[in-house]
Amino acid sequence: MKRLIFLLLPFICTGVLFAQQPESTPNKVAVSVEARTDLQYTVINRQTLHDETGINGYILNLKIDGALSPNFAYSYRQRLNAVNRDAAFFDSVDWVYLKYMPTAHWSLTVGKTPVFVGGWELDLAPIDCFFLSSFDYHFAPYQWGANVTYTFGNSDDELQFQVCQSPFQEEYRQSSGTAATMWAYNLKWMGRHGFFKPNWSVNLLEYAPGQFINYLSLGSQFTLSPKIQMELDVMNRATPDHAYFFKDYSIMGRLAYYPTTHWELYAKGTLDVNNTTTDGDLAVTGGTKIGQVGGGIHYYPLQDKRVRLHGYCAYSFGTNTQPTAVVRDGRTVANIGVTWRFKVH
Repeated sequence: MKRLIFLLLPFICTGVLFAQQPESTPNKVAVSVEARTDLQYTVINRQTLHDETGINGYILNLKIDGALSPNFAYSYRQRLNAVNRDAAFFDSVDWVYLKYMPTAHWSLTVGKTPVFVGGWELDLAPIDCFFLSSFDYHFAPYQWGANVTYTFGNSDDELQFQVCQSPFQEEYRQSSGTAATMWAYNLKWMGRHGFFKPNWSVNLLEYAPGQFINYLSLGSQFTLSPKIQMELDVMNRATPDHAYFFKDYSIMGRLAYYPTTHWELYAKGTLDVNNTTTDGDLAVTGGTKIGQVGGGIHYYPLQDKRVRLHGYCAYSFGTNTQPTAVVRDGRTVANIGVTWRFKVH
């Protein structure tokens, strides 16, 4: 009973505050579309992967943002390229939520939203992802739930608490053949302090009914100069039977250089390791030690960056025991493409 009350608390608070809010004139709605197409060539140990080679539409997004009143806002983003007969409609919806802001410091959000796990790589929109750590390829980043956000007085820090469906709920159903309701509890801190921007979280996620894995995810962004920026994400994962530091972890680092407002050059490396025997980590499975290095270039021909040309190359090496691994030993990827964004209304 106590657990049920704890799960429902964000929804109860939201309902009470909604009931107190008077109606007012709606604001305008912003509708936009964004798309990306890539030409990719993938090789593993000198063998071409034909299912990952060729030119394809990568992502087509529809975005709608608006407000019902000065205190109520909503947002919706759907990957139109993911809508098909084999998936439920909402599987292709990244997020759809209603946000209530009773004061300048508090906000309550209900719907499907990003899971509040820290780190700058995981926070990237899919259309802005080029090559990722193995962890990110096997983590479902959008789930149904509710969250409460407190913005501190100077607006430089936000503390976010979230209760949502476990990102591993569907994977558990597929592997066990049994449906179960599973939850995740997330506490995240984001801030802006001069050259340093933290994106940190503590997470407790069910990987099976009543069985949890804990994340400590420390994402840090450093502005080293007006033209140089560095990101470093460090994530430690542990279960009660394998509660160790740096036995099950991921590290992602990225260094970017902006010679002009039109150009961006970057180098990036990732490392995913799981030296435990636990079955609780479904994203980076036991026995994995896989690294990746690469780099790329972006060119924005328009000042507002609505058009982006990109190219990158990445190489991965090591052992990955994940059954559906994307990042594999001896995998080389070369990719060029274009992204464009435009407003419909």
